[in-house]
Amino acid sequence: MNRTLRTQPLRGKAFPATARLRAEILIAPDAESLVSLFANALHEHGIGGHFCLRKNGGGYAPLVGDAPELIGRAAECIVIDTDESFMAGTRVLLAPPREPLGREQLTRLRGYAELFAARAIALQELADDVATDCGLTLRERYVLGRRLAGLATIDIAAESKLTIATIGTITDNAVDKLGCSSVAEAIAFAARLGWLAVTSLENCSSSSEKLTYKATQNG
Repeated sequence: MNRTLRTQPLRGKAFPATARLRAEILIAPDAESLVSLFANALHEHGIGGHFCLRKNGGGYAPLVGDAPELIGRAAECIVIDTDESFMAGTRVLLAPPREPLGREQLTRLRGYAELFAARAIALQELADDVATDCGLTLRERYVLGRRLAGLATIDIAAESKLTIATIGTITDNAVDKLGCSSVAEAIAFAARLGWLAVTSLENCSSSSEKLTYKATQNG
């Protein structure tokens, strides 16, 4: 791993793509936009590629990024692993920088990489869902139902094995779809129509087969 440090941090240099990354990384609408945001910011720091992997059993499975070739060159990369106690285990590989990076830059890049990984997982988990006839997805009905039962976001995430970022986005999406101005209003509206009956953990399975079956059974 590249751990070379500058004796003096860079000062007075504008990083517009990095500023945009900070503003938009948690609301990137799709993987392509997310990868582009991260790549442009990394370019400002002299890094020409990245790739994110998600922990899968004893190894890692490819997730998203613009340089999959880095997987075979991990020993040359800046490697950033996330702590599974806070989010699903990931590994972000950053291509070797053109110039040595300062300690402050490395710390900031680690933070950006962790946010990038969190959003990448959230987008993957949001895509692995099934719409139902009422207009909400199974997970949206599940999350609103668990909120109605008094669970906090962190509790729902732990219960469902989804990330906190995913639960937050699911909640926001449900509120928008229902045309409501708050989570409480959305919960009340959906509850009155009987849409919050889907509260079994198996309805949050990442298996498309199980989700499709439940969508058929629950409407």
